Amino acid sequence: MSFTPIETQEQFDAAIKDRLTRDREAYAKRFEGFKSPEDVQAITDQLNSKIKSLEDAAAATQAVIAEKDAKIAEGETYRTDLEKTRIAVAAGLDMKYAKRLNGSTAEEWKKDAEELAKDFRTAHTFPPLGNPEPSGSGKATRTQFADWLKEQIS
Repeated sequence: MSFTPIETQEQFDAAIKDRLTRDREAYAKRFEGFKSPEDVQAITDQLNSKIKSLEDAAAATQAVIAEKDAKIAEGETYRTDLEKTRIAVAAGLDMKYAKRLNGSTAEEWKKDAEELAKDFRTAHTFPPLGNPEPSGSGKATRTQFADWLKEQIS
């Protein structure tokens, strides 16, 4: 085998052509299943748009859930107020005192209503009707009038 020096680019390309072909095939085979940067960017854009739409849907769902929770809480408030009113009326209280009942359960409201009703029964006692002379003030006035009349006659 004799060595022949390479003097032109064409001779060099011909000498390494097989080697370049093998390397290109090996390189292509090595990265065969990979995506190009443009493909990766397109996939990323698609996923970002899907994420945005899912976030919007989640926000809308949260808004609906918050609205439903508010309605449930409002319904519970109505039920609580109705039960307190029933208990207050059953205990003999006026309906306006239903909101003043303390406690968190129906049993506690009943107990509080009974105690409040007891306080009202003892606090509101009225004098008997038809008493012509209120105690104390009527006698003093008659005595004063009698004294005045005696002074006028004398």
